[in-house]
Amino acid sequence: MSRSTSGTPSIRDVARTAGVSVATASRVMAKANYPVAEPTRQKVLEAARSLGFVANALARSLARARTDIIGVVVPVLINPYYAAMVEAIDQAAREHGLTMLLSLTGGDERRREAVIDDLLARRVDGLIVCAGAFDHQKLRSREELGMPAVLIGQQANNGLPIIRTDNRRAGHDAAAYLWGLGHRRFAYLTSLKTWHDFHDRGRGMMEFLAGTGVPYEAEIMDGLFGEADSYARVRQECDWGLRATALIASTDRHALGALAALADAGRSVPGEVSVMGFDDYVTSGFVRPSLTTMQMLAAEMGRRAVEMLKRQLLGKSAPQRPMLQATLVERGSTGPAAG
Repeated sequence: MSRSTSGTPSIRDVARTAGVSVATASRVMAKANYPVAEPTRQKVLEAARSLGFVANALARSLARARTDIIGVVVPVLINPYYAAMVEAIDQAAREHGLTMLLSLTGGDERRREAVIDDLLARRVDGLIVCAGAFDHQKLRSREELGMPAVLIGQQANNGLPIIRTDNRRAGHDAAAYLWGLGHRRFAYLTSLKTWHDFHDRGRGMMEFLAGTGVPYEAEIMDGLFGEADSYARVRQECDWGLRATALIASTDRHALGALAALADAGRSVPGEVSVMGFDDYVTSGFVRPSLTTMQMLAAEMGRRAVEMLKRQLLGKSAPQRPMLQATLVERGSTGPAAG
């Protein structure tokens, strides 16, 4: 049976032996006022007995006043979408007298669980977890976390409050906007297997097109993970004879790659092909032509998530499923369909 290198069993040893999270083991051993299933509680107590773990110090630690530190979990910061979200979370947290402790998962779902355990062990008062490519359905419940938490992103059934933007509606509105400009041949640049939001945006686009009752073309250019992939695929399509007059990219990153490919292929934007993205990066207004996009309100979601978490920390109820609506930012990369 493994123990910490000091020879004295730790709460991590207890959690590992019982097969539970560090947070759950901590709550059981501290006799904290958080509900834990009885079979789970007994497993933790048995593990502690077998290891000779003494919980007195832990109990005193958990009885201390709040730390006023919140844990924030996001996939990466290189993506401007998450950078804007984290900056807004940090600012809102400071306005509420809280300090943000940031952890990155690097897009690894297993690392997300380890990151959350680490934040709980550091005695954060609450958590904000951004879905990214992850399935929130697999995230532990509030009972298992043992503290207030707010999710940013897709829907889940684990009882935790969620703040999100309606990606399906945003995809619908993007297609409707381009349809209104006379476009009937569409392509969607995306990576459906990586990001749930991308799937919802594409679904909204296809639902709008199918609902028009008018003949249309729609191609899904899948498996694109950023600017370089998007550039390569669009450039290839240009060499083969690109049919689409409207390219909807699942992010501004994909759209910027498409703009570069079209420019190198000698295609006029928006004269021959219109291009639009999602997210509204700061740089999207400074490329030429400037990029039309759906603003997905990353910063607003970050601010709202902090407000929802703060309400829980004060013992108040928080909205469970607020849904924000994306807004169209019309710029120079879209125009009427040619001919």
